[in-house]
Amino acid sequence: MLERDKEIAALGGLMTRTAAGRGGLVAVEGSAGIGKSRFLAHARRQATLSGWKVVETRCTPLSSAIDYCLLRDWFGVLAHRGAGTRPFDGPGLILADLMAGESRPLGDLVYGVRWVLEDMAGDQPVMLVVDDLQWADEDSLHALDLLVNTLQHQPCLVVYAVRSGEQVSAPESLSRVRRASTTLALEPLTRAAVAEQVRASRADADERLVDEVFAASGGVPFFLSELLTAPVGTSDAVVASVVGRVNRVGKTAEFTAQAACLLDGQASVGTVAELTQQPVDVVADDISGLVSAQILDLDGGTIHPRLPMISDAIMAGMSASDASAMHATAARILASRGAARATVARHLVHTMAGSDPDVRKRLHERGEQAMQDGESDQAIRFLDRALAEGPVTADHVGLLGSAARAQAANGRLDDAITLWERAVDLTDEESVRDQLRGEIGDALVQAGRHHDALEAFGSLLENADTGPARQRLVVRMVMAGLISGASITHLRDQVTDVLAHDRGADSPEDRLSLAAGAVLQVFEGRPAAEVHELVARAISGGRLLEEETADGAAIYLATGVLGWLSAYAEADVLLTGAVEDARSRGSALGLANASACRGTIRMRMGMVTEAVADLEIAMEQRTTGWNTFLGQAAAALVECRVARGELDQLAPLHDELEGLSHVPGMTGAYATYALADLAAANGDHDRAAQMYAGVGRLVGSRMDNPAILPWRAGESLARIRLGQHREAVALSTENLRRAREFGAPFALAQALRTQSAVDPTGDRVALLREAMDLLRETQAPRLEAQVATDLAGMLILTQGNADHSEIVGLLRRAESFAGFQELRPLAERVHRLLERVGEPVKRSVSDAVSALTVSERRVADLAASGLSNRQIAQQLFVTVKAVEWHLSNVYRKLGIRSRTRLPAVLSAPAQRPAPKQEGLPVPR
Repeated sequence: MLERDKEIAALGGLMTRTAAGRGGLVAVEGSAGIGKSRFLAHARRQATLSGWKVVETRCTPLSSAIDYCLLRDWFGVLAHRGAGTRPFDGPGLILADLMAGESRPLGDLVYGVRWVLEDMAGDQPVMLVVDDLQWADEDSLHALDLLVNTLQHQPCLVVYAVRSGEQVSAPESLSRVRRASTTLALEPLTRAAVAEQVRASRADADERLVDEVFAASGGVPFFLSELLTAPVGTSDAVVASVVGRVNRVGKTAEFTAQAACLLDGQASVGTVAELTQQPVDVVADDISGLVSAQILDLDGGTIHPRLPMISDAIMAGMSASDASAMHATAARILASRGAARATVARHLVHTMAGSDPDVRKRLHERGEQAMQDGESDQAIRFLDRALAEGPVTADHVGLLGSAARAQAANGRLDDAITLWERAVDLTDEESVRDQLRGEIGDALVQAGRHHDALEAFGSLLENADTGPARQRLVVRMVMAGLISGASITHLRDQVTDVLAHDRGADSPEDRLSLAAGAVLQVFEGRPAAEVHELVARAISGGRLLEEETADGAAIYLATGVLGWLSAYAEADVLLTGAVEDARSRGSALGLANASACRGTIRMRMGMVTEAVADLEIAMEQRTTGWNTFLGQAAAALVECRVARGELDQLAPLHDELEGLSHVPGMTGAYATYALADLAAANGDHDRAAQMYAGVGRLVGSRMDNPAILPWRAGESLARIRLGQHREAVALSTENLRRAREFGAPFALAQALRTQSAVDPTGDRVALLREAMDLLRETQAPRLEAQVATDLAGMLILTQGNADHSEIVGLLRRAESFAGFQELRPLAERVHRLLERVGEPVKRSVSDAVSALTVSERRVADLAASGLSNRQIAQQLFVTVKAVEWHLSNVYRKLGIRSRTRLPAVLSAPAQRPAPKQEGLPVPR
């Protein structure tokens, strides 16, 4: 009885009035399956519990042929059994005569009912219940109409249900009864109620499943219940209910309904008539009846089924061969009427395979469009069907490639590789074969199968010429973090060739080589200024993104380099452009890549809340097979959660990180680093030291740069906590040397912070002041707040309260930032230091904000920025209903009523109680 509180309350009021002697009629109205019968059951139960006398019945389509069916069902059996005794004595005896088949005048029967009701209601209130009153005979409805005045002066309540959209046997009589009744109209359940039901049935249900169930059921309780109890196919109960309603419309209605459902979106009276080969007037009458029966909807001349479940039920009775034939006819009709090729293809996909080139072409086009829309499962349907349309030859290599990409996007990598290899075998063009093999390597990288990818790329590299194909291939290997040996030599040669000509002559492939070369230079620890010059030429004022789009590799290589150089603002602008590009083109994997990389950059920038939102978007794409930056995204998410003291939210990620830690290349290194961070945050310093050392072994001499993964800093802090001072200082000193040689401000400031923490022989205050000076050159307020806190603590330790104003100033800046970004461990440390110097602590006041989930906060922030619900849905790749659901939760948690209050409320930082974390800082 979800969302029926208003109706239940109204019924309760009417029952109270009836018990006081003022009865009447209650009409419970709604479409089939809306819950009328359940509501009547609730009414009967409440009446019984309250000591009422309850008499009930249900009408059927056959009831209209039975005179006085209501009176017979309500009183007939009782009158027959008790004929001659109260209340079926005197005038009431006529009801027993009715059961015996004797005809009686309507007035006498009504008087008899009055006699019986007055007697029955003398001891206790009476409730007369009837379901599906629309099928009652005319005499029963006339009698009920004549009883209205009697009911108003007796403790007797008639509660009846009327199904909207059904043919009524006596419409005028029913209309008079309804006018005398109090109407309770039952509406479909809202998405919130559907979500509650779905989650009660399936604890792991996500927003996508809720959206699917809500769309399929339309919020109709009967359909919802059947979906949750029989999720595979359409249940027999639904089919029987829908088909029964259709058949009551007329003899040809089912055929008409099948055609309308099959033509969904393109159905009109004319197309349905042509498809069914029935007269137009017959089809028009059927459609009118089906619209009245709430089977179909009519929208500006276009006919479509009211709900997906109704369509499924109607089509369930059609055999596969009949459905295929009808779809083929529909495709022919729509094509002759000039329908869009994609529209025709939607019918062709359901037909039996033949050997028509035009059919194959239409299906191929529609599959490609589905891929562009990010609907890989739909793309597979169209492309597989296209492949089945006759023999596959060398002319169809493009179709095989499209089908392979769709399978890979849907996580079916083995099937994809089979299709790619089939395409390779069919073509004699070496450039096409190299492209297909390159796609195999890319897919292997995306799936995390780096060893297999390295083999695929390596075999290509041996055969590639010195032109653009080789340049793009080496960039792919850099993207995978698999560059080594011969590929390094090739890349160096490419970069040398590019630098030898003027900047204005750079080709798109040249810019790819420069971006990959910049990555290699960071790996080798070349000076940051030199690397920045190279990557700036690669980016070329944004041309790199224009050429490659968010689906290309080079933009992520370039922005990765900018991040390692501490050029965060520059990287953020480029990655925001990539996010917008991916959204505008509907590229789910492009959005995952861009979000993962921007989240990592924003984590370094100290925009922890924004970083978490980006990283969660990327991580959600794992279900589609995305794996490209999974190690990096997971490591950044761990760092964000640790910074906010949300260790409990990282438990589900631990096993996945363990698996990724064994992957070669950067993925394994980042995953191992994340596991080390987790161990350190949980106080397992021995395991943390081992894991950080493991990162060092994974990066080896290939990319041992503290700007990428400062593993020595992490191991140094772990070992100092284990009392291993000499080892800790040696690690920190080498980390600092490498950071100075590279020269990136963030990495150097981080190294200085670590050195001040582990080396008691150095000038710790000077090291921290140097770090503060460096951070003024870059946008990294989180690290700046951490260093400021360390410096304040060191000043207290070494100089007492001599520099009180400087200490308080440092701590207040850190306190403000930690509160705004909800960095609980840092905030608690700052508060302890403030209390130590006798300063008051500024506690955050917006606890409600902290109760928002990441998804709710993401939606709330976008709504606060002025975006509409539809714009938010487009940005986040969710439905408008999902946005509405999140916003309703946000309003409830924040205690507000509209989005106009969001900017003010969200600007207040939230505070959650943090676990006390003593000891030395961790350089995150």
